[in-house]
Amino acid sequence: MFDAMRGWSSNDLAPFVFKRIFNRPRASLADCSACGADFVHPVEWSPHGEDEWWMLLRCGACGDTRERTVPDTEAERYDRELDQAEYRMERTAERLSRERLAEQAESFATALELDLIGAEDFRRPPASA
Repeated sequence: MFDAMRGWSSNDLAPFVFKRIFNRPRASLADCSACGADFVHPVEWSPHGEDEWWMLLRCGACGDTRERTVPDTEAERYDRELDQAEYRMERTAERLSRERLAEQAESFATALELDLIGAEDFRRPPASA
């Protein structure tokens, strides 16, 4: 476990250690049994029998991997968790993109107001003959 965490400072690991010590025991496939982070994602998976799934899981925080065979109900719950996490990441990425665009527009407007840029900055270069 600690080999995968080399290069991390104690401040980087503090939230995961705190979660592992003080929070509930691992109740989801998304929770890492090694570091306590909830960054576990499937690497490989396949049906196993009639009502189970085999999964190879990896923690994005510490790199720990584990294999699990789980019933369909747990696999479905995990799939919903992953969908929700993906949705949250997409929403956050969209928000950050809007914020960045707003900052760029504000900087552009300020540059125009201060005459730091003008129409000549946007002319097309002469065509090569």
